[in-house]
Amino acid sequence: MNTTPVRGARRRRSVLLLIAVAALAVALVVTGWLVVSRERSGGQGTGKTEIPSIFPVPQHLQAGGGDPIPLNGHVYIVASPGTDQASIAALQDLVTGAGGTAEAVTALDSPAAGSSAVFLGTAADPTVSPVLKELGKESAADIQNAVSRAEGYAIATGKTSGIPMAVLAGTDADGVFHAVQTARQLLKDGAMSAARVSDWPLMETRGVIEGFYGTPWSHQARLDVLKFAGRQKMNTYIYSPKDDPLLREKWRALYSDEDLKQLRELVDTATANHIRFTYALSPGIDSCYSAEADLNFAVAKLESLYSIGVRSFVIPLDDIATKVQCAEDLKDFGAGQANLAKAQASFLNDVNDRFISTKPDIEPLQTVPTFYNGSGSNPYKRELGRSLNPGIVVQWTGEDVVSHRISANSAETARLTYGTPGSPRDLVIWDNYPVNDFSQDHLFMAPVIGRDPDLYKSVRGIVTNPMIEPYLSLPAIFNYADLSWNGPAYKPGKSMDAALQQVSGPDPEVRAAVRAFVDLNQDWQDDKLTPSAPELRRDMGQFWSDYDAGRSPSGGLKARAELLQKLSELLPRMAVPGFAEDATHWAKAAANYGRGVEEGPDHARGCQARGFPCRG
Repeated sequence: MNTTPVRGARRRRSVLLLIAVAALAVALVVTGWLVVSRERSGGQGTGKTEIPSIFPVPQHLQAGGGDPIPLNGHVYIVASPGTDQASIAALQDLVTGAGGTAEAVTALDSPAAGSSAVFLGTAADPTVSPVLKELGKESAADIQNAVSRAEGYAIATGKTSGIPMAVLAGTDADGVFHAVQTARQLLKDGAMSAARVSDWPLMETRGVIEGFYGTPWSHQARLDVLKFAGRQKMNTYIYSPKDDPLLREKWRALYSDEDLKQLRELVDTATANHIRFTYALSPGIDSCYSAEADLNFAVAKLESLYSIGVRSFVIPLDDIATKVQCAEDLKDFGAGQANLAKAQASFLNDVNDRFISTKPDIEPLQTVPTFYNGSGSNPYKRELGRSLNPGIVVQWTGEDVVSHRISANSAETARLTYGTPGSPRDLVIWDNYPVNDFSQDHLFMAPVIGRDPDLYKSVRGIVTNPMIEPYLSLPAIFNYADLSWNGPAYKPGKSMDAALQQVSGPDPEVRAAVRAFVDLNQDWQDDKLTPSAPELRRDMGQFWSDYDAGRSPSGGLKARAELLQKLSELLPRMAVPGFAEDATHWAKAAANYGRGVEEGPDHARGCQARGFPCRG
């Protein structure tokens, strides 16, 4: 999706350069102390004991009675045959990380003294059901509500059979996996907090679309993003890098065996993390929609991906000519926007009939229209709404190509625009944030803002189009996971704080460095809700306030300058090492800025000696 023509995208300033120039005029004449970001304590819900904050924010979370469940000793994982293996493996990994020893069993018979047990499986599993009923009896209604919804899950803790015990129960295999991800966040000091959780997603589709122009992500980066997204309870990854020639320019060509091997690894990794791998084929650049040969090419390509496990497909028709091109189409459909829509609908319907509807295990076909933004109608959209099979889902970017605000009212209008009054179209929002292909000298690392909390009532889901830098995109992906799971509970600042803590790791100095780096890369196309470098501006404001009042400045600005000079040393110590590699150039720029600030006192003395004012 070509984001180049977006209003304001080609900005003539660089945030770092602007701030650095201003900072060089600052007279720093004080010593300072290092400001370290501290994690705020406080849990969600109510109860006798404090429990950690969970992200995405659950629908219902409260502290449970009793003590935490130790996972740093001998832990029985009680799971019936047929329980999702990825969830069992994830729970075993959790126990090992807590310092314990996991023993997988199918029934709990005579547990050893001093051990703990975790029951894992679907709520309908006869091994899990009675334990869930016993431990969750105080939240029975909420639990029943949760485990009756797709991807829902429930967690309860207590003590039975003489040992501490937890139950992680899902509606389905996805829900079971999500329960383990929440249990991971309940872990503290080798024990799982006593808690009762009843939870489910509000949006059906929640994920990432690698849909930018520019250097595609590496294979390893894709694997890492899939694992990260799975931990955040996302369920969708759309493979649509615009510069993969076999998606667009050479869309008719089949992948080599080596290419298919790599794609299969992505599919398998996605599946293991309960992510739906979706393949996007973009034939619109030179296809003849009425040509049987091109339909055959498209079906053959999709069949080749189906053979390696892909079960979800998109046919994007974005960023192509806005009129019918080939002679056959002109003859069969005619010229003009409406006839372009008619030709595309005919092609998509044929793909749906020839391929999608013949596979019982496949997701509904999706498409990206040539006119993919705006909720208002035009001849193209009206014809597409009439002619396109009503089961085909449309991806839509909001009112603009890069939409700063997306409202539920706008989405409801778009559903009618791309559908019919009697059959509104199912929409998935292709959200062009934090994508930076149109402004590659910038990073967009502000929290996700401006999306209505009740969008889940109007759309099937939302996928984020990230930056060319995959690891720097993880905080925004974290935000989107939170927003799409439970929009009404989404708090941008809190969600971003949690995201930065996760990618940073436990070291407080590293966390402070990450915050300082992200602070310098906040603004997004001059959006008033994402001002540039808010924490730096605060420190600068405090310095001048102290200076004008004749007080000894607090030293926060000097401390920040010193911290910025250490970014290249501190960022590689993060829990996500790829972040530092992605940030290399920007970290060097930040260090230069920090040195400039530190040299401010010499500059101040020089300007005073020459009779120039030191304050700009």
